[in-house]
Amino acid sequence: MAPVAVHDSRMPGSSSNGAASSSSTPYQPLDHVPVHPAADFPKPKPVPKLAYRTSAYFNTECPIVIDNGSSELRAGFALSSPSKPTSYSSQPFVAYDNLISKVRDRKKSLTMLLVGNDVYADGLSRSSIRTPFDSDVVTGWDAMEIVLDYTFANLGIDTDRVNHPVCMTETLCNPAYSRGIMNELMFEAYQVPMVNYGVDCLFSAYQNEVGPDALVVSSGRSSTVVVPTVGGKGILTNSKRLAWGGAQASDLLLRLIQLKYPNFPSRVTPWQAQNMMEDLCYVSSDYTTDIRGMSMLPASHKTHNPSSWTPMERSDVIIQFPFADALPEQKSAEDLAAQAERRKAAGDRLREQTRKMRLEKMMQKENDLRYYLQLKEWKGKERKAEYLKRLENDGFDNEGALDKMVTKIEGALKRFRAKELGEEYVEDDKSEEPSFPLVDVPDADLDEEGVKEKRKQRLMKAGYDARLRAKAEKAEEKRLEEEALQRDEDERVNNPRVWSSKLRREYDDAINRIKERKRMKEMLSDRKSLAAQQRMKSITALASDAPASGSATPTGGRKRKKGGEEDTFGANDDDWAIYREIQAADDSEEEEDAYTNLANIETRLLTLDPTFGPDDTYAARLARKNRLTLTFFNGPGGGQESTIAPTDTALDDPTNAADPESIRRAHQLHLNVERIRVPEVLWQPSIAGLDQAGLDEVCSHVVHSFDAETRARMLQNIFVTGRHTAYRGFEERLYSSIRASQPSSVSVKVTAAKDRRFDAWKGAARWSVGDEFRQSAITKQDYEEKGKEWFKEHALSANWR
Repeated sequence: MAPVAVHDSRMPGSSSNGAASSSSTPYQPLDHVPVHPAADFPKPKPVPKLAYRTSAYFNTECPIVIDNGSSELRAGFALSSPSKPTSYSSQPFVAYDNLISKVRDRKKSLTMLLVGNDVYADGLSRSSIRTPFDSDVVTGWDAMEIVLDYTFANLGIDTDRVNHPVCMTETLCNPAYSRGIMNELMFEAYQVPMVNYGVDCLFSAYQNEVGPDALVVSSGRSSTVVVPTVGGKGILTNSKRLAWGGAQASDLLLRLIQLKYPNFPSRVTPWQAQNMMEDLCYVSSDYTTDIRGMSMLPASHKTHNPSSWTPMERSDVIIQFPFADALPEQKSAEDLAAQAERRKAAGDRLREQTRKMRLEKMMQKENDLRYYLQLKEWKGKERKAEYLKRLENDGFDNEGALDKMVTKIEGALKRFRAKELGEEYVEDDKSEEPSFPLVDVPDADLDEEGVKEKRKQRLMKAGYDARLRAKAEKAEEKRLEEEALQRDEDERVNNPRVWSSKLRREYDDAINRIKERKRMKEMLSDRKSLAAQQRMKSITALASDAPASGSATPTGGRKRKKGGEEDTFGANDDDWAIYREIQAADDSEEEEDAYTNLANIETRLLTLDPTFGPDDTYAARLARKNRLTLTFFNGPGGGQESTIAPTDTALDDPTNAADPESIRRAHQLHLNVERIRVPEVLWQPSIAGLDQAGLDEVCSHVVHSFDAETRARMLQNIFVTGRHTAYRGFEERLYSSIRASQPSSVSVKVTAAKDRRFDAWKGAARWSVGDEFRQSAITKQDYEEKGKEWFKEHALSANWR
């Protein structure tokens, strides 16, 4: 396979004839991927405070509307002008997160109470955040009272009591106990004249005028509800709830990111995950098809432009987290020269020290040589027994050992002198062929000492002959290797195709051996595999001091041990640790040789074979095999493909640590599959481990609990509201999924709230100035006479009937 060109006609900036672009800037696929900065915690801002006593609301009965959501609280007066009953407020006066935090300032010995967005002020305040809600039901009443105090204070109400009726939203199926505690708080703490409650999604439908018969689908922070309305009234008995909302979805996205990037240098906060979910996730119109398309193997990033990207590459977005550039220290020319001079001086000192040590060593050898020569002179001055005793005292068994030591020291001294003079040392071949005169003499002609000497000479001759054979075999092996290299070179010159195919086969065989070694290594790492068990048995047999139970006896039979304990080597994890250590020690050298052989063949092919290019190397093959995974993690192009190669050292290069581009890329998250996977849980809750029906199934179940005429009117009037329904493509997917489960004669229409954030508050504001609000409101007298859990039902409170 020919190497792929670096530039081609499909790349941005390339000419139509395929010539290379004149621009020197290389093609970077990630330059075409949208980059989004990671959201930071909102900065605390001063909340506007209404001048209540000087405003038109003072001493009026203008209702106060509180949309008490589990994620955000919105509050304000229902009318912009109390004197005009139809002057509905366009938006709430205050809106902030429904959270509190207590912070202790130890230096000032002061405890600060933070509410709303102020809880994100710093790390200390964020660590003690509390919410009044458990799921979407109020349970923390001390926190709820603090939030309401803060809300009424921002509305400027500084009187002893709140002299305005209150209209408050609540969740579907709010427990009577929770509503009773809220009544107690309103009438006892704030002394409001009357209070009324309604479901937030029905208030939103009321604001958008969806009609009397409708199917309201609302997804908020903690849950998703489907409420049918008949004749303008919500029917609680036919409503359904799905335990999935924005909080669970953002938590799922956060866990997917943590699983995808376990070593990410920055901490991804739940707040950032929520912003990613709301800004970047979208609902797939056909999830199965899109996922199958995202599993397509991307082409090489060198050979295509964004117009031919796979679905995964097209859906990829980058979230850039803040980072600090590791700028290398800038040094002047004088500093660099001084540093080079210091390095040179240090090297000279090291070389001089090495020379001195070598010189001292040689002086010691010269002293030893003089001593041994003097020792040899004693041979003619004393008897042989005394001379041998002297040699034994100096550590020599015989005269030959002394001669061998003298020869060795003389050779070392000659090599040292030659090196000092800068000459090449040539070893004198003074070795003469030894003679063995007694080998062929019959034993009958020799005395006892002669027989012993004959045996000694026979052993020495066998060793000498073995060395000669080994030397001859080595010379023959070298000659054959030179002939093979010459034949290989002749074949490369005269028949390059055959030479290339043969070397390619050797290259493939080397790769297959590496793969087989990896496979065997994986099998041996599993102690339950057959290969690991067999190897452990071999190690056990070697480790045992005596023959194991059932082992072969010296006579060849098999005998069971009696009275001995059974060998239990391998029963403990420590034994397997020894096994792994032995395995690593055995395999490391062979693995290194295998990669070295592969690298040598690869170098020859790259140098001598014009048809073998960088894209044919083992690293490139691995990169192609893992390109889908690389695209999932690193976006289009797959990042650095060479990082998969086992011999890659780019990550160990210290210069990369200071590269600003590498640091920037290290602080990037890539979202692609997650963008459709997280919203898909609403239709397939099993993705997140929920044993519930999907949203389309819930809607179909709800509408089928009514007669055919009512069902037809509901399907023509499906209303979507709630912050968690703001995904791109949500309405289209809901329409297509419900349309697929209904007869072709039934018309289906899906509409969305105009303002998902404030429509519930706006609808409650419009409804609170009407007669129905006052007729169904709970007064202080009703609270005292009928109990705190007493409640009047109305059209927007999800009636039982």
